Amino acid sequence: MNAHTVGRLLRNDVRLVFRDPLLGLLSLITLALALGCRFALPALDAGLAANGLMDGSDGGLRFRDTYPLWVAFIGTWQAALMPGVIFAFLLLDEKEDGTLMAMRVTPVPFRGYLLYRVALPYLLGLALELALPPLIGFAPAPPAWRLSIALVGALAAPAATLVFAGFAHDKVQGLALTKFAGIAGLTILAGYFLEGPWQWVPGVFPPYLVAKAHWLARDGADPLLVGGVLAGAALLQIALIALLLRRFRT
Repeated sequence: MNAHTVGRLLRNDVRLVFRDPLLGLLSLITLALALGCRFALPALDAGLAANGLMDGSDGGLRFRDTYPLWVAFIGTWQAALMPGVIFAFLLLDEKEDGTLMAMRVTPVPFRGYLLYRVALPYLLGLALELALPPLIGFAPAPPAWRLSIALVGALAAPAATLVFAGFAHDKVQGLALTKFAGIAGLTILAGYFLEGPWQWVPGVFPPYLVAKAHWLARDGADPLLVGGVLAGAALLQIALIALLLRRFRT
């Protein structure tokens, strides 16, 4: 596809997103979560400590110790999930009205169109992955690792787009699948508290490995370990995207 075609598709996508109240709302949710965390986390920490809960007394856990959990959950998982869901719903609209079938006989190459549909959520996810952790303002990964973590974490966006659009027949089913995405995201929350060999069990869910790399990098772990975890997450997600693209083309 040439630049003119890409520009036309992009303008149409922007119009569709902001014309649909659901998609417009989804586009703001992750930003709202990040801003909410910036102000809510310190207030929650102070409130709990004032009531003797998670105050770190007797060597216990203080709520502020979980800041890296929330930064990784929102800044690496939600930052990629929301663009993925938004563009999945656009694909589902095109599925329902027959646009995808029509694209196979138009001058626009169907393969190029699918690549556009994969690249756009990835780029938006990458932008959010880079922007949200500093916006939250707590427990960011070291600067040397931020770009690498964002590049790998953003792969969850096109993966989510293809999973939702590939296995749902319409928006209703797509909304139902978001529940499974929410359940999958719980592996990140639970995995933060796991130790020893158990901490790697949630690694079957690649976004958990991205969050794990964030935590390891922040704790000053061996760069080879951080890089290996990121490489594993990247390979798993790229393989999933390739399989789903092949399914879409058939």
